[in-house]
Amino acid sequence: MKIKMLLKTAAMCALISAVSTTAAFAAKADDSAWKDPNSKIYVDKTAVPDNAKAKAQTPTVKELAAKAPKTIILTDPNATSETVGLYEYLAALGKTDYVIYGHQNDAHHKMFLVDSGTNSDTKDITGSLSGIVGMDALSLTGSELNLTKEEKAKGITYVDKLADIAIKASKQGAIITLSMHMPNFDLVKKRGMKNGKYDYIGYSPNVFTGNVVKRIVPGGDLNDVYTGYLDLIADFAAKLEKAGVPVIYRPLHEHNGFWFYWGAKHCTADEFINLYRYTVKYFRDVKHVHNFLYAISPNGPFHTNAAYLDRYPGDRYVDIMGVDTYDDNPPGGTKDDPWFKDFADTLKVVGTVAKLHHKIPALTEVGIRDGGSLAVADNKNKTWFSQISKMVGKTDMPYFMVWSNFEREPHNFFEPYMVSKTRGHEMINDFIDYYNEKDSIFADGITNYRQMPQPNIINK
Repeated sequence: MKIKMLLKTAAMCALISAVSTTAAFAAKADDSAWKDPNSKIYVDKTAVPDNAKAKAQTPTVKELAAKAPKTIILTDPNATSETVGLYEYLAALGKTDYVIYGHQNDAHHKMFLVDSGTNSDTKDITGSLSGIVGMDALSLTGSELNLTKEEKAKGITYVDKLADIAIKASKQGAIITLSMHMPNFDLVKKRGMKNGKYDYIGYSPNVFTGNVVKRIVPGGDLNDVYTGYLDLIADFAAKLEKAGVPVIYRPLHEHNGFWFYWGAKHCTADEFINLYRYTVKYFRDVKHVHNFLYAISPNGPFHTNAAYLDRYPGDRYVDIMGVDTYDDNPPGGTKDDPWFKDFADTLKVVGTVAKLHHKIPALTEVGIRDGGSLAVADNKNKTWFSQISKMVGKTDMPYFMVWSNFEREPHNFFEPYMVSKTRGHEMINDFIDYYNEKDSIFADGITNYRQMPQPNIINK
């Protein structure tokens, strides 16, 4: 399966820093036990998700309107009303203790019940999709999405299929966010065209050859390869815009790291900033995509504002200031896990910088990496999700998102999962307790942000 090939190198974005933990997983988990739904490592589902309460206790438009900014500056001053409404909703929600739970690939990838249950591990457990549903452009190229023979015969494309998944998730309340693990465009060009188009399938953002960042902007010999890739994303955006679905778009993420070719080790600050700005302007001004909120997401931890702002592309190109950070080898709860101190510092830095720059702060990626991800058994901190949410709730951040669950990959899942209708991962009951908390928001608790009052956009 193509997906498995990709995940060996990038199940979660900053995988490089967790390589040393894979041996711990091998010693900790029986390679066969996780495959058996009757295994003693799995538990009975005893907690009951209160879906009615989750819907009833969500803040109302009226309550949030009182907290929403009356005047805003957007990267795209011509953003659709739905996109502006989403901005207002997120900004207002950040002023409350409520926090949206997000999960990458929540509506089209699962860990165990791949061919049964719902389309989502979150929904299998709680009855609702996650509040933020993450997607990646890898699905637009066929690297994280498959087409059946029947779909191919009907002329359905990867863009069509992912757009359909996104629109259906939005109708259930979920907010869509899109990242892009871009291929190395030098390799793409050398591979040549198929039927007059470049083939972008495969995973190669961790291939550092070719001086790609400098060559894909205007004047570079790879610019047409890059714009062809962006056109796929623009087509996806257009389908969602027609359906009234806004997107939190998160390009060139973790740009301060070394594991992607657009990272700090592989291009200069000016080259990165030029690429980021060009990407925004291409969507906004050339392709006329007007349903994007633009997010940056460097990799944490951070202890100073200056460190976070390194390679910052500028206020005219950013709506959301995010951060990605992972809890590696957690020994237990917040008192025992040194990562939580760095995490608290990071939340403070991002919140402070976002306030100074009049942006929305967010925890754009987070998760446990105990041997690569959550462990199938013997997780010491079973209330981790609730703890993260409570810490985020004390900030102005309206949401956090954990990384993806991938098919039958026991070292590549970041959320509990069911193995039958009645049994599942050892953390399912704690996760349901978290879902039932008053301040947690999943898709079924998302306020209708389309009804938020429209602010004055001063750069329009």
